[in-house]
Amino acid sequence: MKRALAFLMSLMLTASLLTGCGGGETPQIDTPEDEAVAAPASEEAAAEDIITDFGGETVVVGLYCGDDSVPGKDRIFKKINEYYMENYNIDVQFVTANMGDYAQSINMMLSSGEQMDIFSSGVMGFSNTVSNESAYDLYQDDLINKYGKDILELVDPAFLKGCVVNGSLYAIPCMRDLASGMWCIAFDKKYLDGIGYDFSGVNTSECIPATEEEMTELFAQLHEAYPDVNVIYPWNHGYLNQKLLYDPIGGDNFGVLLDPANSLEVSNLFTSDLFREYCELMYKWQQAGYISKDAVTETQNGGAQIIAGTLMCDATAGKPGIVRQKEVERGNLESIVFQLGENFVNSSQASAASWSINSNTEAPEAAMVVLNDLYTSPVVTNLLLWGEEGKDYVLTEDGHATFPEGVNKDNADYYNMLPAWMLPCEYTTYVWEGDDIDLWEKTKEFNNNAMKSKALGFSFDSSEVSAEYTALTNVWTEYADGLVFGMIDPAVGIPELNKRLEDAGIETYIAAKTEALNAWAAENGIE
Repeated sequence: MKRALAFLMSLMLTASLLTGCGGGETPQIDTPEDEAVAAPASEEAAAEDIITDFGGETVVVGLYCGDDSVPGKDRIFKKINEYYMENYNIDVQFVTANMGDYAQSINMMLSSGEQMDIFSSGVMGFSNTVSNESAYDLYQDDLINKYGKDILELVDPAFLKGCVVNGSLYAIPCMRDLASGMWCIAFDKKYLDGIGYDFSGVNTSECIPATEEEMTELFAQLHEAYPDVNVIYPWNHGYLNQKLLYDPIGGDNFGVLLDPANSLEVSNLFTSDLFREYCELMYKWQQAGYISKDAVTETQNGGAQIIAGTLMCDATAGKPGIVRQKEVERGNLESIVFQLGENFVNSSQASAASWSINSNTEAPEAAMVVLNDLYTSPVVTNLLLWGEEGKDYVLTEDGHATFPEGVNKDNADYYNMLPAWMLPCEYTTYVWEGDDIDLWEKTKEFNNNAMKSKALGFSFDSSEVSAEYTALTNVWTEYADGLVFGMIDPAVGIPELNKRLEDAGIETYIAAKTEALNAWAAENGIE
């Protein structure tokens, strides 16, 4: 039985942060009528209704890490646990898994019944998490209004709606770059310097606008100068929507918006000129020798290949600070990023990077309190990202975080366990030295000014067409990497793919998605 003690969420964001994130009065989110809980008549009544002394109740958080082998991990987790025990009497424990292992590890815990209260549903696949009934409805029992008010001040309601399915709020979107700079290519600068590339008149600390034609010409020069180094690794089919401007509504490519800013017409991506022209470009680059013949079976990511000296550039998504991020990821290799597309927010961007509470949690109130501070407490977020101030990092005069004297990335006890974009919220963390001090303000501006899909906030429950989804996924996976790495002639592969997708039920799937989108649009007054 949960005990009670009045609590207040005491660690507020700065006024400028709240303003930038839609701060002000806390919005009261309406729950569906059939699950609604009557609002308290007064603040006193609200305080009496809130559970607080959690009596040492345990909440387990599954962290998505870049490197969970850092020596100081347990020390930092102990500090975070002390914070939660002191403020809420909650015993917070962490389970870590690296990028490639996270989904499998957390799935095993969820399916086995092992305790896992908070996890990244974005990494797990938001649609799958909802379909598997693994996520707690945060509207239930007025949970988020009672214990997540700071989150409601932080998150734009438009993005919050992206995690609502059939009237239930199943996750909170990460507060990070929710827009994507489409079709960016990140180079090790030494190769461009080697051919005498002219950078005069451009800001090399940000993405440089370019075209596919210009990149093809540049690749030809680089390949001639460095014939034994692969030019580009365009990444696999899972990153297709980081390059092509379409909206994979519902989180998959089987029925998309090809004109997402202006139209809600659901189309077949694989019969479109957009897809054909991209595959033709990849085939052209493959035939010219710019892409490795072993790209499909390559086990190293693009950054690792660049560090190893076997690759010049790879594809990425753009955002403020992306150049510096790539340099850090690549051992401080000086980098250049070109951007071939626009900045865009697709309909599922909010849910693609999101955090949820387990539907089977025995401590929903405590879990909501923990999740609230994972988003809004600078104490928690800076401990997770940078460690202990004075030991793992210090602050410069202008407010940047940097290493203490005598500490560097090679001998640090706690560094780079998880990049900022893996956190529930970047905005409450210090900016590392080398990045612009106003990086998070630029990120919010980037999100606000990007092209947005008309379907922003739409999510699709595919359970009624799950058999078609499985069949379509199997077919697409068979052809996908061969086409996107230029291994298959698109004049042959695309017609074969479309015939197989038709037989697998893509028209039925698109019809179901269209019906759901139309109903959502009518409900939300979107034409």
